[in-house]
Amino acid sequence: MLKFIGKRLAFAVLTLFLIATATFFLVAGAPGDPIAAKVGQMPEQAQAIINAKYGFDRPVVERYFMYMKNLITTGDFGESIIYTGKSANDIIRDNTLISAKIGLIAIALQATIGVLLGLIAALNRGKPVDHIIRVLVVLAICVPSFVFAALLQYFLAFKWKLVPVFGWGELRHYILPVAAYAIGGIASYCKYMRNSTLSVISEDYIVTAKAKGCTKKRVVRKHILRNSMIPIVTMIGPAVAGIFAGSFIIEKMFAIPGLGSYYVKAVSDNDYTMVIGLTIFFAILYVLALIIVDILYGIVDPRIRVAKGKK
Repeated sequence: MLKFIGKRLAFAVLTLFLIATATFFLVAGAPGDPIAAKVGQMPEQAQAIINAKYGFDRPVVERYFMYMKNLITTGDFGESIIYTGKSANDIIRDNTLISAKIGLIAIALQATIGVLLGLIAALNRGKPVDHIIRVLVVLAICVPSFVFAALLQYFLAFKWKLVPVFGWGELRHYILPVAAYAIGGIASYCKYMRNSTLSVISEDYIVTAKAKGCTKKRVVRKHILRNSMIPIVTMIGPAVAGIFAGSFIIEKMFAIPGLGSYYVKAVSDNDYTMVIGLTIFFAILYVLALIIVDILYGIVDPRIRVAKGKK
């Protein structure tokens, strides 16, 4: 297992290096002047100073090596062009927890409710409850999250006055964004759990367990549920990493000061260093999540651990 983790970490470092390189050159080659709004009507001398500060007076390759040197040696993602005196590290430090709170609560709801509904649908295959759940799943997957967000805002906030539309800082401000974020995920978890459960139910060891006299509850709890959870583990890892990169629209619609809203603003304002820094940060989270998923595989299903040990 340690050898396997070592290999994955080595590939992770290479992957992150390629992502950082590609992101830097793609952003550097994007149209538009990243400091046009900042310099405004400043004298040419002042403009030259600002250009020199951010390295825009140097060739792009030289800027790349400077950026990568700072990133590798100090972990510096770069200073924001728009937010004077703030770096991408400051934005990450101050706003990561906000996005994490919403995302983790939503993922917990997605996994819990989705797994439960998927299990119920699979155990009642072909019955009315199964058909109802499948129809709801298709609808929830097809409708984008921002549509659910708009509907929730209209009915729960505008029409029924149950919760506030915007804002942050109180428990009631979590309700709408978490619900909008969770609906689509619940449907996805339900779909994968149903398919996985149906596949497990047909296995020989389930038939054997029933033949030995195991009760239905014991078969579901000890055999079906655990073995059906492997696809769910696969989904949870990237979902946790995607908390920060997948909530752009939700945070913008509900005026939540999380990383997603800052990323959207950085793109619209041509804040190049912020875009590069946050993109690399999101990539780091995603790659680490995939490594954790591989480790969890061995915990959930010992057969995977044994297979890797034979290689």
